[in-house]
Amino acid sequence: MVGEAMHQKGADGARRAKQWMDATTRVTSSWTNDDAVHAARLEFNWPHGEQWPYSFDIGGILSGGEFEGHFFVAECKNYDGDSDQGAHFDDFVAKCYLTRQDHYRLADHFMWITWHPFRVKTWSKLCTVDSVIDGLVHARNRNRALGLEDETEAKAAVDRELAKDVAERMWLIVLSEKQEKLVITPEHRSLILAHRIRKGEL
Repeated sequence: MVGEAMHQKGADGARRAKQWMDATTRVTSSWTNDDAVHAARLEFNWPHGEQWPYSFDIGGILSGGEFEGHFFVAECKNYDGDSDQGAHFDDFVAKCYLTRQDHYRLADHFMWITWHPFRVKTWSKLCTVDSVIDGLVHARNRNRALGLEDETEAKAAVDRELAKDVAERMWLIVLSEKQEKLVITPEHRSLILAHRIRKGEL
């Protein structure tokens, strides 16, 4: 029951994050990893020694301004406290690196959406090259991501330019229940969508 409750809480977080993203009016289309048609777009294989694939919780297409037509993937953590969120973030940056390396057309932006801040003492450094490298060479990731057991060898094998590219594409988004409500109403959103349809944008 604990595992089932955690799964339900995670699924609820993904649903709420998707709903919030859609309500920004900057998303043309979005889907979760429970979607019957699009879920496969969010699942990828570890390149080395890992039986199970990795996946993201949400994917979609942004719209408007500099992000027009850009693809994004997101990981959602519906947490009430810090817990083990930092460890999951290390896995996330490793996944981002691999996805950008092997499937770059499928993700222009990598979003971490959470309901609770974590690693607050190093918060400003989470979307940096060093953070990406640290996640990749973590003991849990370096073999399945890079095929190397030794930390020094793994660090030397990381493509720093790719790590820099990934770091620049990462987003940290912290939500709250009240913030989720402070978005455009469904009625007003329908007017925007109708306007875009009349202009032939949708």
